[in-house]
Amino acid sequence: MEKEKKEKKPKSKARKIVEWILTGLFLVVFAIVGIAQIDGLINKNKHYGQQIRFGYATFVVQTDSMVPKYGVKSAIITYLDDAEKLYKEYVKKGAAAEIDVTFFDAYTADTEYTKPTNNPELVVRTSATGVPMTHRVREIHENPNLSKGQGRYTFITAGINTRSTNMGWQEGDPDLMINQYQAFTEKELLGRVVVGSAFLGGVFGFVSSIWGLLILLLIPAFYLMITSVIDIFKAYKDPDEAEATASKDSADTPKGNVALSEADKKRLKEELLQEMINKKKGDNNEGK
Repeated sequence: MEKEKKEKKPKSKARKIVEWILTGLFLVVFAIVGIAQIDGLINKNKHYGQQIRFGYATFVVQTDSMVPKYGVKSAIITYLDDAEKLYKEYVKKGAAAEIDVTFFDAYTADTEYTKPTNNPELVVRTSATGVPMTHRVREIHENPNLSKGQGRYTFITAGINTRSTNMGWQEGDPDLMINQYQAFTEKELLGRVVVGSAFLGGVFGFVSSIWGLLILLLIPAFYLMITSVIDIFKAYKDPDEAEATASKDSADTPKGNVALSEADKKRLKEELLQEMINKKKGDNNEGK
């Protein structure tokens, strides 16, 4: 007797729906991340080598010039907002707007700064150049003789920290970051800060570390290994279960009720028919 195969239990409808949803979310996230990465690489040269994806970018704060709002190693997310929009907001609210922006510090010795008018106490800063910086807007000036995107708007920014411990400044020092200013135009603007978080900074730092990368690689690898072992165990176990099921079914089948093949049925019919014919011939011979 052929061994009967054990039927696999079909997946429930709810499980199928969950699997489809998870697969769909994974594909959507993968597509968005891939497209965003391509967009950042394509427009990288337009933003001093900084990757801005769909207008958004992430940076990690390296100094304490914006303490207490953004601590060292905090992560910030910026949006490349329109310079004219920022200018109108500043004109409407002034310093109360508290506009924090990230820009590329492209200062050189030949750079001509726009002097602050509302904050004459500000002095030219002496910080390093050629790096992204995040400071608060103190003033925004408009030059109607220049077109938008060609230096029409000049931003004057400064830090907010009254005591910068990492640079040894003391309160009241004229060189304090809060008393220094940076001037740049909309060409150097990288974005307005929309989110600042120490937790995100920790996450970014962990992911970018060697241990973080190893863990992120090991988690999916470990998952695949466990699921593979489970599948192998099931494949090894299923033939034994099928054999046991077939043996049980054959043992439960009453003797004498063995199923006949079509050939056996046909042969039995022919034998019965021939027996009936022979019997009838014998009865006819006896009657003569």
